[in-house]
Amino acid sequence: MTNKKRIILIILCLIGLGLSFELCKVFYNANFAQTSIKSICAINDMFDCDAVAKTSYSQFLGVPLALWGIILYLFVLFMLFADKIKNIKFLGFLAVFKNPASYIFCISLLSFCISMVLGSISIFKINSICIFCFMTYFIDLLMALTAKDWKNGILYELKNSVSDFLEAIKVRRYAISFIIVVLFFASVLCYTTTTNVLSPQIVKRNELIKDFGQYKNIVNGNVMGPENADVVIDEFIDFNCGGCFLANLYLHRIVNEFENVKVVQHNIPLERVCNPNMQHEGHKNSCLKAKYVLAAGKQNKYWQMSDILFSESPNDEKEIIEQARLLDFDIKKLKETAHSEEIENELKESVDFANSKGVIGTPTLFIGIKKVMGIDSYPNFKNMIKTLGGRLKPGIDE
Repeated sequence: MTNKKRIILIILCLIGLGLSFELCKVFYNANFAQTSIKSICAINDMFDCDAVAKTSYSQFLGVPLALWGIILYLFVLFMLFADKIKNIKFLGFLAVFKNPASYIFCISLLSFCISMVLGSISIFKINSICIFCFMTYFIDLLMALTAKDWKNGILYELKNSVSDFLEAIKVRRYAISFIIVVLFFASVLCYTTTTNVLSPQIVKRNELIKDFGQYKNIVNGNVMGPENADVVIDEFIDFNCGGCFLANLYLHRIVNEFENVKVVQHNIPLERVCNPNMQHEGHKNSCLKAKYVLAAGKQNKYWQMSDILFSESPNDEKEIIEQARLLDFDIKKLKETAHSEEIENELKESVDFANSKGVIGTPTLFIGIKKVMGIDSYPNFKNMIKTLGGRLKPGIDE
């Protein structure tokens, strides 16, 4: 390898390391430091490193992709100086690395190919682009092109890498060392994959999925409970209403504890944007949240979105989308549906229905013909359901 190539590769590695360390910082702030300010690469909805970092696609085998990048660039730097430091005591094993340029080419090309897949996911699945990530993708390509011996083909580089590896493991001490290193990294990756210790968004998604796994009586859309229930509860809510959040928790529990109770959730945003009966401004983005929960219903995830909107209290559309990614929505379809005329009409029908029932505040419940405004303690609420004909499931405490 010429000195010119070596210098170019060193510069590319240092730039890649800098970007990867910054991406590690972005990943940490986006997932572990919820109160941190936005990163410098969070420019808008399209170019947003933070949004990408919060998805499950930002790590592989439980390890952030940025950390994989650091490992890649450190390995390349190690290879660039292998021939210089192999004579140092305890580093004699570096003599087995006979064709470092071939290794750098192969691993950089592999990394670039993987990056193209990740880039496609970012554009077409996440609908947000991480600028720093794309910069590292092209650095990987430049490293491959720089390390390539243009006198020979790609197969030549692959053959060099494979033959060197096979020759090295013929030496017993190198084979044992290789096995130890592989077992160590396998153990680390097994730990990160099974515990998701570095992937809080996956933990959160799994918890949400687990929570909804117990609601097996969801019929469709905004209905939860057995289809032919004796007791029907019509719930009128606004997603910016604190009492509605509590009512939502109560009703999930009621459906789980009673065998003949059904809940139908209706949206009546207390915002003038979609509810002309509101005389004053307030409950900002309540209409937008209602549209998104109705749109989520088209992907059979109405109640999942409802829970997210209550538990996470997103402030705007961008934050709604960030939370929706946790449950693997088709984001592009979700956004298009939320702003469609169909959803606009559905929301209008819901608001008109609520107004026809005389609903002026939330939460408001109609249990049969009984109207309940506000929410009492759960034991009192449970007793009221029992007196109105609710039957507890076998094994549920009175």
